[in-house]
Amino acid sequence: MSQGKASKIMHILLETMILIFLFFIFMTNLFHFNYGMNADTASDAVLAKLIWTSKEIIPHTWYIAAETRIIGTPDFAALFYGLTGNMALSEGMACCLMTLFIMAGIVYFGKKAELSRTEIDLLVLLGLSIPVNMIILELLYLFASYYAIHVAILFFTLGVYTEGIKGKIKPVPAGISIVFALCLGMQGVRGILILYGPLFGIEIIRTVYRMYCRAESRKMDWITSIWVTGLLIISFVGTCFPFSEGQEFSRNIRKGFLKLFTEVLPDAKKAIGLSAGSTLRNIFIVSLLVILLCMLVNIIYCMWKKESIDEVYWAFLLLCASPVVTALIISFTTFADSERYYFLLIYTMALAVVLMRKKISNKWKVVGEVLILFFLIINVCTVYRPIMNSPEPPATNIRAVGEYLEENNYHVAYTTFENANRITVLTNGGVQAAAVASVEKMDICKWMTSTLWYVPNMPFEERTAYIIPESELENFKVFLKEHKNEVDFVQKIGEYSIYASNYNFSVIE
Repeated sequence: MSQGKASKIMHILLETMILIFLFFIFMTNLFHFNYGMNADTASDAVLAKLIWTSKEIIPHTWYIAAETRIIGTPDFAALFYGLTGNMALSEGMACCLMTLFIMAGIVYFGKKAELSRTEIDLLVLLGLSIPVNMIILELLYLFASYYAIHVAILFFTLGVYTEGIKGKIKPVPAGISIVFALCLGMQGVRGILILYGPLFGIEIIRTVYRMYCRAESRKMDWITSIWVTGLLIISFVGTCFPFSEGQEFSRNIRKGFLKLFTEVLPDAKKAIGLSAGSTLRNIFIVSLLVILLCMLVNIIYCMWKKESIDEVYWAFLLLCASPVVTALIISFTTFADSERYYFLLIYTMALAVVLMRKKISNKWKVVGEVLILFFLIINVCTVYRPIMNSPEPPATNIRAVGEYLEENNYHVAYTTFENANRITVLTNGGVQAAAVASVEKMDICKWMTSTLWYVPNMPFEERTAYIIPESELENFKVFLKEHKNEVDFVQKIGEYSIYASNYNFSVIE
């Protein structure tokens, strides 16, 4: 078979697999959005509706969570809600759009890094298919796409960076990247943590390496360094806006190494899907990690030999540095750890495979491609097949609670944070369920909720339901004792007890 024909077949195969994964991602978001829905993913759908109805990018009544959403999924979902009037569908559509943004960012980076069409296709495909952990999928492609915009901007910025290294940085893309840096900064510190901080560090290493190799000093190299520094500064300035959400933490020097090995590394292991799944899948992921380490050692060896380092390898080093920097910050501070912080390992492994492919013979390329095909089949069967076979929405007790409230004309309800926004989304806003900090006081939970949903911003004399999980029944007795003649038990569904009153006893303070 000729080289050209083999290349064409490979393009068709890779792009077909990309379309298959897009199909499953789109089907999941559009027609199975409520599969495994939790309080956090539901909150974004609730926020999207509030953005649309308030006509504010950041509704002044909304209590922000870990990050302010400036260019996040809810902002696009708000536009879709205006078209559809459906909370779950609009959020699902926004997640599909975010997936396309990530793909566009990867393609832009691939072209600027002068990757071949096959290599770009492979990078896109692995980016879509390697995630097997549902928490990581929620960050990137499904249900919420919390960090999808960060990934899209990261690859766009890497595209501009590779051009800068080549001495071809252009004003328009560079200017757009600065606007993105400001927006991510206004959202919180995540952009600095995963992109602008590590990029600044890699640029320092690149500058020192150029001096070590006694490379000729170029004007464009200084411009690139200034641009990278500017991104970090601009992003930090963004975090200083009054509406930006920062992070509070203190040092954890003495117990840092203990935290690294007992919390951070196990969570990183979960992030790449090694803690659960089939043996074959785990073998494949371990193989990806080995490839990643081999590429990293190869680059370090080239540096030792003072060899020229291509632009794409500097981008790879950034992807390697980002989760390492995150792990060290988490380990040596009191910042709470989570597997979601290591999502960039997915793309680091994907790019490592692409770079390794450049170095191996055609025979080994075929072996690698067969292994990837097996992994994709396993991924589809273990991740997406259960979703496709599930009813929509799933037959859960919380769904039954929402249906009961709607059938009995309870349009206002209060419950714990874990249940409130889920009920709202499951009823498509037919029941406005708001979260309370405590069922004893029915006071506002100041986390991903709006002050509009509590008295005095709600009528006091209004038919109201109170949904109490079994775990909160003892605490709820305090509230019942205070309102024993005004609140009645009406129904029990699974672990939820439903009480009703003709009065809304919620309070903002």
